[in-house]
Formats: sequence, structure tokens, C-alpha cells
Amino acid sequence: MNKKERKKQFEEINGRKRSESKSAPNLKIYIGIALVVSVTVILVSVFSYSLIGKKESKQASSSVSTTETTSQASTSQGKTDETDKDKQEEIQKLKNQLADLDTKITEAEALVSKLKKETAVPKLDIEAIKNNDLSSLEGTWRSQSGNEYIITNSGEVDATWFTNDQKYESVVGLKVSKGQDSRNPETASISAWVKDSVAGGFVVVAVPSGVVMQPGDDGKITDKSNHAEERLFSGQQYEAMLMKPEDVYYRVKPDTSKLEEEEKNLAQLQADREAIKSSLESKEKKN
Repeated sequence: MNKKERKKQFEEINGRKRSESKSAPNLKIYIGIALVVSVTVILVSVFSYSLIGKKESKQASSSVSTTETTSQASTSQGKTDETDKDKQEEIQKLKNQLADLDTKITEAEALVSKLKKETAVPKLDIEAIKNNDLSSLEGTWRSQSGNEYIITNSGEVDATWFTNDQKYESVVGLKVSKGQDSRNPETASISAWVKDSVAGGFVVVAVPSGVVMQPGDDGKITDKSNHAEERLFSGQQYEAMLMKPEDVYYRVKPDTSKLEEEEKNLAQLQADREAIKSSLESKEKKN
């Protein structure tokens, strides 16, 4: 091998080594860059995932919070609506009770009025009787001995009396006497007769409460009847009437227990109505 050939071989060998030497560092650089890029991608991915997770968490939390707020608002509104409904139902219930009581009160008032008329006791009107108005005599009169007069508004009498334990009944007519008893000006004398009978007539004397009949037979026979009550004396002779206080007729007062019961019931209904009315007005103001 000549000198030129050795020089060429030397240059070829040295040139290849330098080329290999140069290419080795380049490969390491590429590998390093690749690793840096990979790490960077991984870090970016992790960071991005973390950000996305936080965002989704916030969104989820916000969504839950919004849902809870909406739910609470809906629940609150529902409770308000339910409360308003309950109030309206209660007010309507009170109105219904009030209407029902108004009906009952009207019925009770009508019944009380009816019972008052049925149990009303007229007061003897002596002046009216003297003018032949016998309406204040209307009603039932009864003596201690059991005799009874049931007098109508027109003055007709259904009479029942006992003589020797024998019961008698008849219809008696009444008409004011033209001549009045001057001894007892506060009384009224009434002519009486048994209808459809030939028997003689008699006198009925109407005496107001508080009036005492004047004595008869020169003061020997006195009025022993109950002066505190209105009464009717009946007979053919003045002294004979005074002598038998057991035969004096007293007005029979009707039983007023039913009236008293219904009046109490009416008063209670009216009190209940006032209580419900007051409650209704209070609730309507608050509503």
C-alpha cells in the first residue's frame, strides 16, 4: 500500500468516527426532547383534568345548591298555599255555621213567639167589660172545689161544676149587667144564664187583683178569697157568694215551662252566633 492509499484509508476511518461521534449526541438530544415533551403533555393533561374536575365539581355543587334553593322555594310556596287554603276553608266553615245558626234562630224565634201567645194571660180590663168587651175574661178559671169556666173571646162559657159529687156541664152565656154593684165600683157585674135551659140566671162578678169585696150582712160576712189574684165570684145572692170562698174562680195560669226552655235555647243560639260572628270577623281581617 502506497502512501496515498494509506492516507485515504486513514481519512475514511477518521471521517466515519467523527460522523458516528457527531450522530450520537444528536440522538440523545432527540430522546431528551421527546422525554420533555412527554412529561409536559402528561403534566398538562393532569393539570387540565384537575381544572376540569374542579369546574365540574363547582358546577355540580352550584347545580345542587340551585336545586336545593328551588326545592326550598317550592316547599315554602307549597306551605304558604296550603296555609291559605286552610284559612279559606276555616272561614267558609264559620260562614256555614253562621248561616245554619241564622236558620235555627229564626225557627226558635217563631216558636217562642207562638208559645208566648199561647201562654199569654190577659189582665182583667174592668172598664172594657163594663162596655161589653169580654175579651179580657178569655181563658180557664177554676175554683178550689173543682168547678171550672172556660171562657172564649166572645164571652161564651163552657161550664163544669159539681153538686153533691155529681158533675154537670153546660154552655153559659154572658152579658154585662145594666146595673152595676155600687158597693164595689172597681168590679164588673155580668149577667149569666145557662143556654137551652129554663133555669134562672145568675151573676158573675169580675174582681181584679188587689181588690177586696165589701162585707155583707152588716159586716158579718167578709171576703175570704185570695185578694192577690184576679177572680170571679158566681151566684144568685151577694152574701152567698162571699160565704163560699172555695167556690171562687181563679184564672188558671198556663204551663210556661216549655216557653222558658225555648227562651233559654234561643238565648244560647244567639250567644253562639255572636261568638262565631266575632271569630269570623277576626279571621277575615287577618286573611
